Amino acid sequence: MNKKLMPISLILILLLSCICYPIYASSTSELENQKQNLNTQIKDKEEEQDKVQEQLSQTMKEISNLDASISKGEEEIKILESEINSLEKSIEEKEKQLKQKQKEYEENKQLLEGRLIVMYETGDISFLDMLFSSKNIVEFISNYYMLSQIAQCDKELLDSIQKEQEEIETTKAQLVDEKAKIDSAKTEKVTKTNILKGQKSERQAKANNLSAEEKALQATIDIYNAKVYEIEGQIQEKINQSTGGAGLKFDGSFIWPCNNKVVTSAVKIRWGRQHKGIDIGARYENVYAAASGYAYTMENPGGYGHYIMVVHGGGYITLYGHLNSYNISYGQYVSRGQVIAQSGNSGSSQGAHLHFEIRRASSLFGFLSSSFLNPLDYLPGGYSLAAGATTPS
Repeated sequence: MNKKLMPISLILILLLSCICYPIYASSTSELENQKQNLNTQIKDKEEEQDKVQEQLSQTMKEISNLDASISKGEEEIKILESEINSLEKSIEEKEKQLKQKQKEYEENKQLLEGRLIVMYETGDISFLDMLFSSKNIVEFISNYYMLSQIAQCDKELLDSIQKEQEEIETTKAQLVDEKAKIDSAKTEKVTKTNILKGQKSERQAKANNLSAEEKALQATIDIYNAKVYEIEGQIQEKINQSTGGAGLKFDGSFIWPCNNKVVTSAVKIRWGRQHKGIDIGARYENVYAAASGYAYTMENPGGYGHYIMVVHGGGYITLYGHLNSYNISYGQYVSRGQVIAQSGNSGSSQGAHLHFEIRRASSLFGFLSSSFLNPLDYLPGGYSLAAGATTPS
């Protein structure tokens, strides 16, 4: 090791002190900030964690990097498995539809062939021949009506057969496309699984070579990482419910999260970083759920401060940051318009306001990338922009 290790007990206290504050993650943004606060101690991402990072040997840093790669690989494999399952269900359903359409096509085809045989056996009598052979006007009208009905039936039958043929060809093309996608996803899964096995073996080999003191520190770091994975699992479970049903339904509409509608900062690059939501000039005012869903209270002193995430249907999650206090408990179901908090000045904030985000993705991996949306594209109008709200800082 290049640097002398500080007493292991001190490092353990530093790590465990960060575990002690609530780690009930159920939001993307939460995980994004929580993971930075947790893993930065290992990955040297935050200046405040330098004291711990400096004590890590090169081998431990490599283990940390492998842990990050392994976690990402496992998440990507889960996404592929979900995609494969979805494609398998879609293919099964389309094959049933194809079978039914082919059955209807054959039935209508036989019906048409029967009509043609009857016409052939009875002779090719034209419409005019039949009409002019009528003995009187009453029979003429009757024959005309009958011929019109026959012609209409034949036309509908021909149209039906043509439509069924087109649907069969379309379904066959979709099946070919989806089977190609599932083959590709399965191949990619095998590749990623093999890479993952190699990374885990490499990680274990490096862990075996650590000193006794390093192993003790690594064990604490592993406990720390387990908390992160627990957070990820909670978030992914709610995302799965949000995108797959489980009682979470969302009509796609939001209301303003507070009565104040003055936007003081929009989605933009601010202070060299992406501002992923909007700031609203609400000073210690009621905060409302912008839509119904499951709410999760969170703490991140160096970022959003006291904040709440609400998981809605369709993969949507809203985040309410820098709160002064909560009106709900962790995991509580809230209704649209329900008071869930009071805005405030907690966390990394320059004054009392409400930070509001809308995100959407079908997986945790997607949430942690570029899943944020512009809330002003989804909220009702009637708001105003403060001076400089949209100007990059």
